[in-house]
Amino acid sequence: MFPNHARPPIQTFPSTSSHTPVSAVSTTQSLPAAYVPPNWPGEPPKSWRRGFKFKSGISSLLFRNKSVSRIPDPSTDSARLDLAPVLQYDRTVILDLRRSQHLLMIPALGRPVVANDLMKPSTNPPTLFMRLYHTRLPWYIDVLPLGSGSYVTLGDFFMTICQFLAGPIRNEDYYNDELDAEDKEQLRLAWEARCNNKKERMEGVKRVDFLREKYIFLGLTPGKNGMWQLRTGKGDP
Repeated sequence: MFPNHARPPIQTFPSTSSHTPVSAVSTTQSLPAAYVPPNWPGEPPKSWRRGFKFKSGISSLLFRNKSVSRIPDPSTDSARLDLAPVLQYDRTVILDLRRSQHLLMIPALGRPVVANDLMKPSTNPPTLFMRLYHTRLPWYIDVLPLGSGSYVTLGDFFMTICQFLAGPIRNEDYYNDELDAEDKEQLRLAWEARCNNKKERMEGVKRVDFLREKYIFLGLTPGKNGMWQLRTGKGDP
């Protein structure tokens, strides 16, 4: 599929789809549940958010209008909450989402970030739940208090999004009807650019690679249905 190029390994997990390709392949030969035939089209994973399109632009905006609206919970509604300054969409922090949250920098501090800086609430008033989406990500990112916390702190926020994006994609995230050969090539290029050594390459494509070249955290803005839209920008070439 990637002639003359290294092909990123894809982590193998049991499929979450209710469709079993075994019956379509053979009535006598059994196949592993995680088996995905080469170039075999499949439905988008159930874990993907409704209406996701890999190619951002007018087509994805038009499709997005078909999503079902709901009445947000006032305590988690992005339209009713004020963001902490470091999460506002004006690039007040520096964070490469392909890397660890421990590399977060807040230039306004004039010093390295310490634990106490991240104990502040992410919103005012504090909230127990934040749901994020990004036009380039097929998944929602749900942020909740970690440990015994009573509200989402800045530490909870940055740890959750970085660890979520560091997760490997599943077979069905790669082999489905939504991604064509050009899309898969874009993921390969993102994987190749992110990896610095053999160990990282062997870990395969990760969720963050769906962001492609836009992996720098820029902040949040209030989104649809009480959610937050994650904003990112291009990294250095």
